[in-house]
Amino acid sequence: MNLNISYNWLKEYVKTRKKANEFANLISLAGPSVDKITKSNEGLDGVVVGKITKKEKHPNADKLFVGTVDIGDKTIQIIFGQMAVVNVGDQLPVAVAPTTMPGGEKIIKSKLRGIYSEGMLCLDSELEISQDDKVTFFDSKIKPGTPIIKALKLLDDTIFDIEVTSNRPDAMSIVGIAREAAAILNEKLLYTDPKPNTTIRKKIKLNVSVKEPKLCQRYQAIVMTDVKVEPSPLWMQQRLMSAGLRPINNLVDITNYVLLELGRPMHVFDYDKLVDNEIIVRLAKKGEKILALDEKEYELASNDLIIADGKNPVAVAGIMGGELSSATSKTKTIVLESANFDSTLVRRTSRSLNLRSDSSNLYEKNLSPEGTEAAISRAIELVRELAGGKVASELFDKKDYKYKAKEVILPEGSVEKLLGVKIDNKIIENNLISLGFKVVKKSPLTVRVPWWRDNDIEGAHDLIEEVARIYGYHNLPMELPQGQIPIDFTNSIDAFFWGDRAKDMLAGLGLTEAYNYSFISEKLIKNYLLEVEDHIKIDNPLSSDYEYMRTSLVPGMLQTVSENNNNFDNVNLFELSRIYLKNEGGLPNENNSLTIAISQKEDERAFFELKGMIEVLMTKLNIENWNLMPSDVSGTWQAGQVMQIETDNEIIGHLGMINQNVLRSFGIKRPVAIAEIQFSELEKLAKPESSYQPLSKFPKIELDLSMEIDSSLTYREVVDLISNYDNLIESVSFLSEYHSKQMESGKKSLAVRIAYRDNNKTLTLEDTQKVHTSIVNALTKKYNISIR
Repeated sequence: MNLNISYNWLKEYVKTRKKANEFANLISLAGPSVDKITKSNEGLDGVVVGKITKKEKHPNADKLFVGTVDIGDKTIQIIFGQMAVVNVGDQLPVAVAPTTMPGGEKIIKSKLRGIYSEGMLCLDSELEISQDDKVTFFDSKIKPGTPIIKALKLLDDTIFDIEVTSNRPDAMSIVGIAREAAAILNEKLLYTDPKPNTTIRKKIKLNVSVKEPKLCQRYQAIVMTDVKVEPSPLWMQQRLMSAGLRPINNLVDITNYVLLELGRPMHVFDYDKLVDNEIIVRLAKKGEKILALDEKEYELASNDLIIADGKNPVAVAGIMGGELSSATSKTKTIVLESANFDSTLVRRTSRSLNLRSDSSNLYEKNLSPEGTEAAISRAIELVRELAGGKVASELFDKKDYKYKAKEVILPEGSVEKLLGVKIDNKIIENNLISLGFKVVKKSPLTVRVPWWRDNDIEGAHDLIEEVARIYGYHNLPMELPQGQIPIDFTNSIDAFFWGDRAKDMLAGLGLTEAYNYSFISEKLIKNYLLEVEDHIKIDNPLSSDYEYMRTSLVPGMLQTVSENNNNFDNVNLFELSRIYLKNEGGLPNENNSLTIAISQKEDERAFFELKGMIEVLMTKLNIENWNLMPSDVSGTWQAGQVMQIETDNEIIGHLGMINQNVLRSFGIKRPVAIAEIQFSELEKLAKPESSYQPLSKFPKIELDLSMEIDSSLTYREVVDLISNYDNLIESVSFLSEYHSKQMESGKKSLAVRIAYRDNNKTLTLEDTQKVHTSIVNALTKKYNISIR
């Protein structure tokens, strides 16, 4: 929560001579942070008192006037409209061009309908000294040319935009920030609880009852009469506006002033509008309605807490008052209310009614009921001072609790243990005392928590935090770790490590993660040509669509592809999750499985993109000794378009194109490439670190080999023979493959490039050629190739 805090106002409660910037820096280091600093009179330097000496109709505009204005050292010409009844001889605020107004508007000399205007006559709202669109007129005692700041006796002030965390409602006020500042700056706190004169001259009847003491722990009220409702003094209006509140009249402004000063919501009722001179705190009756101060009518629920008179609701407790009981210019007698309401109830009612206010914002943060007395006492003082009110009843105080201050023990050595620095016990005590805590025992150190921190301080750890910030976080030692930080990959790899790494990798390749249910229907099982009997049937399925535990991620993935194909040209998905395999006599075996699906308009690329993704995955998981080999599996796969993933001669998955009949059963019209991998097996093979070899000091020799081979012979079979033939062979890379009518039937041409290197010496072409010739002989013997 952010507050706009007046520095002048703040200095009434904490003794300091620090400049605004220095104050803000120190407070931000150890307490609520100051986000922004602004000057209160910024933009008013170019505004002076001007006297209208001549006023004429604009020759080119019916609704404009041309005025000659005396601004002291000279006269200027200003074009103005019907902003107010302005006559010759009137003195009012004038912005002299060029200048920039508080709201950022630039005033320059310019032509309006052919006539120059050298400034602007100003409304109070344009000067930001009030929110009303009215003009302040000055009497003849104020000389033309007098700066508006001096004429209005505006004090120079600095406004801090301060962020206060939600767990610190005690600091959401002028006095709260003053308490913080006094402790942080080691200055004297000037605040004392108000003690107004409550002598009753003429007693007026008022009945106060609380029907729901659990929801309203404390309710205080007092009647004051002979009040005079009028605008608040300028100093109060300015303070309210600096905090972002609109001045209304002295009574409403007083309650808002107390809210800002003490952080305690208050309300004022017109006594004469309360039926039977009664205030009742109760739950609303079903169907009851209230016209709130925002001029909207709200229907109340039976669990909403309200303030009512003898007949109707007059306020929604802790949120907003009612229009029908509000104070007006005719009000003579009032009831001041200061109460404490259940935070959960206020939050719930505020949300259900969609009605929020500054009061509800504070009540939701669990205020202490001990704070109501200071608030109503301060309000009584201000009503007496600013509205001439007289106390006309006892100060009603209905409460359903007995306050007992919380005490917290700070064990010996706990500060040093947690902060890593030894702080003298006397400093610890003084830091806590400066924040309002009271030391009741020195060994072990036991402190009494002030009432305004009741809901914030829970244990010793909170006290240590208070000690640390007042001592100064910047004073705590900063030491970089010495030596090399040990890394134990074995202990750092948990059950989710490889899954998280794979997911990040696949997402980086442009795939979107899918989340499908672990339960599937009999229809999906049969559509993917699986046996229903192999699946675990659920005794109490949610519906027939979730009747079996899945043994493969592919059926659910194909269903997802089907649902997305009509909306997207490219559907690139993956899912890494559990499958459930039958285990006779026990719980099912839960294995991690990975499925990747690619369905694109350019379907000829799908298989090769999928193959590339598998290669990237294996590389990034540092898995070695794996191969992609042609597979003769059929059924769900398109014959001749499927490969098996092998590691150490064990098949751990397949990738290929899904059979057209299977796709039709899922309603998919576009070819789909699928990879299904036993991820549990990949986790066993994956390594956290890559294996590296130093670069060879000796050059390599590359020789190309072009051959004619049987069409049934795969590139992988040729490469495997060459790669494992001799230690001088560093790598084999693909160059080309093609078929030609001039070639013998059943034959194709394959060209590869073989890189040779000896890591112990410079390899000669003669030695290389010997190995190369030997490879050709081996290929000829095994595969009956012919060299082209």
